[in-house]
Amino acid sequence: ISGKKLVATLPHFEEQQQQSNNGNNNNDNANDNAMDDDTETEARSIEAVGFCPGAIPGTAHWCATGGVDGVLKIWNLNTATSGGTAQLRQRCVREDVPSQSAGITRLTWHASLPMVICSYTDGVVGVWDA
Repeated sequence: ISGKKLVATLPHFEEQQQQSNNGNNNNDNANDNAMDDDTETEARSIEAVGFCPGAIPGTAHWCATGGVDGVLKIWNLNTATSGGTAQLRQRCVREDVPSQSAGITRLTWHASLPMVICSYTDGVVGVWDA
């Protein structure tokens, strides 16, 4: 299939990678931890992706991602050029639970408002203003 190209990338977990790399200057130790720690691998799954409906003014190129880390991210795909990284508009984290204790299982955009509805592994439904 010719003519297909990557339009944008959404690095949902990029922040965690940078933090773990910056926090440890010993490369040998970092490699050992990456191989021994299965929790890090499991906590890096993106479970939900949704595109904003075109009916919402000014949001035609927005996308949301939700992961097992419980973080909802809103992206502006209009800022990505030829497969480049899209601009992160907003990072939404629940304050009522410890970090990464309730992952996102599904998400959907409201049909006419800039809002994202998420379901979490602990049975909570969150409604976020995008």
